[in-house]
Amino acid sequence: DCDTAIDFFRRSLKIRLTSQGETHPDTAQSYGSLGTAYFQKGDYDEAIAYHEKAIAIQHNALGEAHPDLAQSLNNIGLSFCYKGEYDKALTFYERSLSIWISSVGEQHPNTATTYHNIGAVYDGMRDYDKAIEYYEKALLIRKKLLGGKHPDLAQSYNNIGLSYEQKKDYDDAIAYYEKALAIQTQVFGENHPDVATSYGNLAVAYADKGCPDRSIEYSTKSLTIKMHILGENHPDVATSYNNIGSAYLSKDDCDHAIYYYLKALELLKRTSSRQNTIQCAINLG
Repeated sequence: DCDTAIDFFRRSLKIRLTSQGETHPDTAQSYGSLGTAYFQKGDYDEAIAYHEKAIAIQHNALGEAHPDLAQSLNNIGLSFCYKGEYDKALTFYERSLSIWISSVGEQHPNTATTYHNIGAVYDGMRDYDKAIEYYEKALLIRKKLLGGKHPDLAQSYNNIGLSYEQKKDYDDAIAYYEKALAIQTQVFGENHPDVATSYGNLAVAYADKGCPDRSIEYSTKSLTIKMHILGENHPDVATSYNNIGSAYLSKDDCDHAIYYYLKALELLKRTSSRQNTIQCAINLG
């Protein structure tokens, strides 16, 4: 509960301001915690405001090369990324990366995470070659530190796959999605949200490649997991129905396409936003 967390962090901040003052690193920690809570709430402007307070204190109290400062720079970069302000996000991530490399070295999980985040920024900027470059930097570090069967590797494989798909390089996208899926099924088992996501990604890639039967196969697997985990009335279930409908439509099987589009539309009318309902209606139209 973000609001409860924010209330506790505000109380902590008040105590620290009274006992330790505005310029103490512990006060910066409270500002940073508030920033993270507001980020999780989806209030990115408030998150940025609190992270800026934390950064100002840390810079003065701890110096330019402290890991706490690197973490705050990463956190504010994440908020700017979610706002779609990619140039600002990139500036903060690059500052964070410089500190991580100088303080903990190249072969460290936090360095890998920052490379990954920079890749996500380039993804948002539609510079997919740059995105892949940074995702691969993160992947190499994660392989060395974590071995071949860690969920963070699956995250890297998945994001590289997404970038290749945006480049319309569907074969490479599928290859990376399959690597992600292999790790996820080993680590989590079949009935896990990440496994459902990877099946869904494979379904979309096969659809884009012009292989509707494979797309239906993977969308159905994704649908089965979603229904097991989330229940039959979750908006993500509607996404799978919609994808299956699109695959049938590409096969000129209009009856099956209409059937799945209607299931998606009926579910979204009950559970989801007007915009998603409109999109399903467009598909039917």
